[in-house]
Amino acid sequence: MALPTRNEVSDDLKWDLSRVFKNDQEWEQEYKQVAQEIKNLSKFKGTLAKSGKDLYEGITAILAVNRRLEKVYVYATMSSDVDTSNNHYLGFVAKAQSLANQMSAAIAFVDPEMLSIPEETLAKFMQDEPRLENYRHRLEQITQKRPHTLPANEEKIIADAGDAMGTSANTFNVLTNSDMEYGYVQDEDGEMVQLSDGLYSLLIQSQDRNVRKNAFDVMYASYGQFENSLASTLSGEVKAHNFNARVHKYNSAREAALSENSVPTAVYGTLIKEVNSHLDLLHRYVALRKKILGLKDLQMYDMYVPLTGKPVLSYNFEEAKEEARKTLAPLGEDYLKHVDYIFNNRVIDVVENQNKVTGAYSGGAYDTDPYELLNWEDNLDSLYTLVHETGHSVHSWYTRNTQPYV
Repeated sequence: MALPTRNEVSDDLKWDLSRVFKNDQEWEQEYKQVAQEIKNLSKFKGTLAKSGKDLYEGITAILAVNRRLEKVYVYATMSSDVDTSNNHYLGFVAKAQSLANQMSAAIAFVDPEMLSIPEETLAKFMQDEPRLENYRHRLEQITQKRPHTLPANEEKIIADAGDAMGTSANTFNVLTNSDMEYGYVQDEDGEMVQLSDGLYSLLIQSQDRNVRKNAFDVMYASYGQFENSLASTLSGEVKAHNFNARVHKYNSAREAALSENSVPTAVYGTLIKEVNSHLDLLHRYVALRKKILGLKDLQMYDMYVPLTGKPVLSYNFEEAKEEARKTLAPLGEDYLKHVDYIFNNRVIDVVENQNKVTGAYSGGAYDTDPYELLNWEDNLDSLYTLVHETGHSVHSWYTRNTQPYV
């Protein structure tokens, strides 16, 4: 038994991206138009520091193009995520990523130009142009980056290198989701089945230790074949992060990453410190697990099997939707209205198929439905994942219908 191909999955279990763009031709048309709009943004270079009105018009025009770019990017990546072996949509992803890098290069002048405005002048701009109030937080964020913002020509060079800097991450994605195949294992019924990420999550919980050991061995044997390639992609990604941190005058890649959300590095350091100081509790738990399972040696494939025996709770997707709806009922009728829309209008891509990206997410853009990707298995974890991602999706709906784009 093997995973279904994408074509073998029924439409009612696939998300419908035609509400983003009607078809690929409409996407191509928008792609070309956005590419032209990006080129037109150069007319705002040298104008942002002239007046509050000029600053407002420049930011507004740039955000309008970025908003359209996000839809282009989302359609491409979500079309590819459901089948990473589809070269047509891999081509769309490459074009969308290139367009995003062109956008970054085209607006590389923005932050340096804004930072050239003295604080008292910026305050006057805000007073003269009340429409800038919506952008106050954005302007504050840019001001915080003053020590880490380079001259416009240097920021453009770095942005132009975006495609090359993303090569390692792209290679990892294609390798692990498309080129890598897992072998066959025996399930609990003795049937030979091809391992997948979804099936692995079930077999690793089996009460039969041989089943979970074989699943573990087959999974990591597949990764082991590519250990040098995977190490190379990781090394490339680390080098890219370190390069960006270094040229932007951060003390570390950690500081650069955390600065995106204005999180002090001390917060991260405290988290690591507290985890390490309480490792004894983890060790006690592992010892207890070993004792309850009656094992002489506890291996990694023993860490997920339920201690109380085989799980009694199982849900197919339809049952899970009903259970999720009951669980979310205390959040109110308006909330449930949006849950029902998500559950019943093909904004969820449900089942695992060949070459689909692993895991789960809630995605989309400001002007799209909040789509969800799942890799469904009939178990409690999948129900938890459905509720979790739906929480993100409803939050996204409220945000997009309440807050301005910026």
